[in-house]
Amino acid sequence: MSLAWKQVKVYLRLLLVVTVAAAVGLVLFKNRANEVPVWFFGLTDPAKKLNVVWLMLLTALATITTWRALAFARGLWKDLRELHRLEETKELERRQELRTAELELRERQLAEKLKEAAGDGDSVSPRE
Repeated sequence: MSLAWKQVKVYLRLLLVVTVAAAVGLVLFKNRANEVPVWFFGLTDPAKKLNVVWLMLLTALATITTWRALAFARGLWKDLRELHRLEETKELERRQELRTAELELRERQLAEKLKEAAGDGDSVSPRE
């Protein structure tokens, strides 16, 4: 990517951020004198009016906090799934090691039996 294209991208992003910030500032400025009664699960008194600017700021803060909490919960969920997969993998490895050990034991036993069978056929019987 050329330097000119990177500069255009950076300045467009800067323009977007400044435009959004200006729009938010304008909305807050124009609503600074407005008040509304707010009900919030019995925690607020509906008879008292709340400034709209504070309501918007609290709503934004609550939205950001909720978003962060959900992102944290999603990351935790992924970590729990990964941990479960790792535990399953360890269990499969343990079972495989047990099977391998059992097969090695059987092979040794068969090899010993074959040696014994081969040794008995070569020996001379005591009756002769």
